[in-house]
Amino acid sequence: MPTLTVGNFILDYTLRTNAAPGADLQFGMDFTVRQSKSPLPLMQLIYPATSVGTNVAGKWNVDNHQTPGSSAQCLVFANADGGVITDIPTELSKRGLGVRSTKFAVYRVDLGRNAVQVAGITFGYSIDTSAEAPVTTFTALQAISLPNDQKQVVLAKCAAAKFL
Repeated sequence: MPTLTVGNFILDYTLRTNAAPGADLQFGMDFTVRQSKSPLPLMQLIYPATSVGTNVAGKWNVDNHQTPGSSAQCLVFANADGGVITDIPTELSKRGLGVRSTKFAVYRVDLGRNAVQVAGITFGYSIDTSAEAPVTTFTALQAISLPNDQKQVVLAKCAAAKFL
């Protein structure tokens, strides 16, 4: 399981592909995001290749399936109050549709200030569904400063959220 670090964030991950002949492709990754110091709750945004649950393909979503609210708690990923995200995103796709990519962005949430810290990370995976032997590949881990399109997604979930 590779481990990568950017700033205060540490990512451990394993990629997965199930490309059985004649079947739809199943792809994704198992990952954990943790913090090297002063852990805070974490928020995860997802830009999925395929719609899964309440997450809509081709746009940023707050990935936690919680109801919108006035407290930044509604932004925190499930069980990430202690500063660790463990996730196993899995997607299905037909073959022959070209490259499918999923991106994630993770940010720290300061519940006491009802705020999201704008310094975060982004990473993801992709698969070429048209390849003869499709394989899930990792998209680089990078530092990110919360862009406006993601801020709008956060505010749609928690209109009272501030940004630090």
